[in-house]
Amino acid sequence: MIAFHRLIIPLLFSSALFADADSSAVNERIFVPKAELEAHWKVNCTGSWAGLVALLGETSVEACAISPHLHRELRLCSFIYQTPGEESAHKCPDYRGATGILDSNAGDKACTALIMYLQQQTSCGPGA
Repeated sequence: MIAFHRLIIPLLFSSALFADADSSAVNERIFVPKAELEAHWKVNCTGSWAGLVALLGETSVEACAISPHLHRELRLCSFIYQTPGEESAHKCPDYRGATGILDSNAGDKACTALIMYLQQQTSCGPGA
């Protein structure tokens, strides 16, 4: 048994020596489809965005209140579709932009800022 330990330990260390220190394999992510991530976190990103747009369109700024649940869903959708630290091809809807506004503003200011932000998103209109 002791002979086995003397053989296996150097083998483990020698494999670490031959690993490429500059390899990017350590940083690679396994591809997971966006729909599977939504299912895993139990979010409906399209529905959450539609809920945000409806809320901002139906209520006055004074009565506007983004629920913590909706804020959480938008934050998860931002992670799913616009991964932090990466340039995303997904521009519409802009979950990252909306959560950035929600995170930096509170109450009425968040609603006012979101309404103005959504009005400026001309490239995300119907058919975009």
